Amino acid sequence: MINARQLEVLCTVIEVGTTARAAELLAVSQPAVSNMIRHTEDLVGFALFVRKHGRLVPTQEALHIAQEAQHLFLQQKRIAAIVDELRGGTIGRLSIVATPSIGHGLLPRALSLFMKTRPKLQLSIELGSIDEIIRRLVSGRADLGLSITPPRHSAVSVHEIGDGEMKCICPADHEIALLQRVSVTNLNQVRHISYGARTPLGQAIDSLFSQQGLERRYFCEVRHTATALEMVRNGLGVALVDSFGLIGQPAEGIAVRPITPSLPLKTHGITSNLFPTTNIALQFQSFLADYLKEASSAPA
Repeated sequence: MINARQLEVLCTVIEVGTTARAAELLAVSQPAVSNMIRHTEDLVGFALFVRKHGRLVPTQEALHIAQEAQHLFLQQKRIAAIVDELRGGTIGRLSIVATPSIGHGLLPRALSLFMKTRPKLQLSIELGSIDEIIRRLVSGRADLGLSITPPRHSAVSVHEIGDGEMKCICPADHEIALLQRVSVTNLNQVRHISYGARTPLGQAIDSLFSQQGLERRYFCEVRHTATALEMVRNGLGVALVDSFGLIGQPAEGIAVRPITPSLPLKTHGITSNLFPTTNIALQFQSFLADYLKEASSAPA
C-alpha cells in the first residue's frame, strides 16, 4: 500500500522533473528521494518514470496515481483546517444546560458576543434544575452546566465564574424606590413576590429574614428570578432577584436597589468528571467569566 509520504514524493518529482529539485522542495536528500521512488515502484510492480534528456518523465500510470492523489491532499488540507478551527474554537458543537435564572437573560447575551467570531459553531441550549444539569453532564449529553447554586456530586467539577448579589427591584413609582438601600424588613410591608421555601433562593432569603428575627411573608410565589422580574415589570409587586438576571435588561419602568443584609451570589460553571471537557466549552466558560467581570464593573 502506498502511503501519503510516498505519494507526496511522487507528485513532487512529477511536478519538477528531477530528484535533485524535488529533494530541495521536500527538505530531504536526493538519494532519499531516489530510494523512495524505487521503493514505490517495487510496491506497485511497474515503472513510474522513464529518463529522457536528464529528466524523469512520468509514465501514464504515474500520472493517473498522481491525479488521484490530489484528492487526498485536498482532503488532508481540509482536515488540517478543521483541526485548526477546532483548536481555535471557531467550529464544532457546544452543548450547555443552565438554570432558568441564567438561561433566560445572561446566557443569550453572552453567547451573542461569543458567536460573533464563531459563526460556524453549533449550539444546543437546555434549561433545567440543578439535578437536570447533573444528569445531562454525567450522561455526556452536555458539555457545560451553569448555575448559581453549586451542586454537590462526585461526578462533576464546579468552577466559580463570576460574583453577583441579590437586588431588590420594584416599579419605578413604588414607595420602595424612594429608598437608597432596602432592608429585608421592608419587604414584609409590601406586596412581596418571592420564591418557595424549598428552593435554593428561597432558603437563602429565609436566612436573611432569620437574621432580623423575622419570617418571610409574600403574596406571590415563583420559582425563577426571570418570572419575578416580569411580575415586577407589570406592576404586581416587589421582588428580590439575582444581579445576573439584570445584566443587559432595560431599566425602563423598574428601580433596582441594594439590600441589607447583603446576599452575595456566584455563577458556577459545572463540568463532568466522566467525560473530557471540550475545548470550546472551556473557552466559553473563560469568556463568560470575563463578560461577568466587565458587566459587574460597568456603571449601573
